[in-house]
Amino acid sequence: MDEQFERRPRMSAGTLGRLFLNLLTFLALLATLIVGIAFFVVFINPQWEINPYPPPTMIPTLGSPTPSTTPAVTLPPTWTLTPTSALPVTETPEPTLTLTPTGTPQPDITETSVAVEMPFALQIGSPARIQNFVDIDAGCDWMGVGGQIFNLDGDPIIALTVHLAGELEGLDPIDLYAITGSAPDLGPGGYLFMIADHPIDSEDTLWIQLDDGSGNPLSDVIYLETSDSCTENLILVNWRQVREP
Repeated sequence: MDEQFERRPRMSAGTLGRLFLNLLTFLALLATLIVGIAFFVVFINPQWEINPYPPPTMIPTLGSPTPSTTPAVTLPPTWTLTPTSALPVTETPEPTLTLTPTGTPQPDITETSVAVEMPFALQIGSPARIQNFVDIDAGCDWMGVGGQIFNLDGDPIIALTVHLAGELEGLDPIDLYAITGSAPDLGPGGYLFMIADHPIDSEDTLWIQLDDGSGNPLSDVIYLETSDSCTENLILVNWRQVREP
């Protein structure tokens, strides 16, 4: 009995190692085969879903236009030029001489001169209306215009001409001249015009200006306002020099 059931000899460690290596070799070959088949299939069909990097989808391009024959445009059989009637020749009237009316006079065109600063200007505070102190006896029965003229240094100027002109209600037109220095009651370079025996109210109808005695202006024209008040019957107009003539 013991002879029939003899024990098999155990496999050695070397045999087991070889079997394990053979198994690993088989599995490696099998994996290589599977990978090779997969690469081959992906190469043939890159769009296969197992491909991790599928190529981009190509955008369809338009094909070249196919030349076609364009039918020629044919005119209708009635396309003919219709002769137009010639315009009748008419005589051109000769131009006639038109006379320019001369009844209405045209204004003269004058050049406007460039504004130049005059040598003299009003002193600050002038004109000023005050009570008559020149002729105390006359009191309110008097009306006049006076003042002084000063040079660049503030000294009175003598022998300049002052022109007063215009109109006052109830009086003849005024056109008077005075020389500076002729009215010492108003100062060393004083001038004075006595124009009425009572105060008269007016606005911009009376004007005053300096000139050099030959009619050449030395100041702008200054329009005056007068009053009918007995406390404003002397109009003081003082001047100052602002530049050399």
